[in-house]
Amino acid sequence: MSICPENCPYLDRAKTDFQEFSTESVFYFPRMVDKRPWLAHAFTELLQVQRRGRFEPGIGDFRVKDETLNMAGRILGSIKFRSLPTPSLSVLPGGGIQIAWASGPDTVEVSIFPGEGVGVARLVDDAPMKVKELGAAEYGELNEFLADFVS
Repeated sequence: MSICPENCPYLDRAKTDFQEFSTESVFYFPRMVDKRPWLAHAFTELLQVQRRGRFEPGIGDFRVKDETLNMAGRILGSIKFRSLPTPSLSVLPGGGIQIAWASGPDTVEVSIFPGEGVGVARLVDDAPMKVKELGAAEYGELNEFLADFVS
């Protein structure tokens, strides 16, 4: 599966400054959500993480930049698996985003840092089994981490 604008949401169209409901979808092709049921929840959570990051208590800057939000959207759009658990998303210090899929002792975590890159790890009982840093052209390799997780 290639990462193309037609396969990914236009998250830059989302207006996070307004709390009101919008009828304009940030998804270009809503049909992609039908193919992967967990994806709609993930994109909703992604936008909420950006909104919550402005007010997250803690040490450091938790504001999520549009660049990081769009990168997370492209990463989610590159996943080919239909059946995955619903991911949890959280804000990282420095404006990063962490996406995690968990099932029993197995976890796959993706950490996205603005301007620094993307790290992916497969954990079993919180111990790293496989860790890799991904470049922009390598987002599809996340499917390899998830393949072990799904099977």
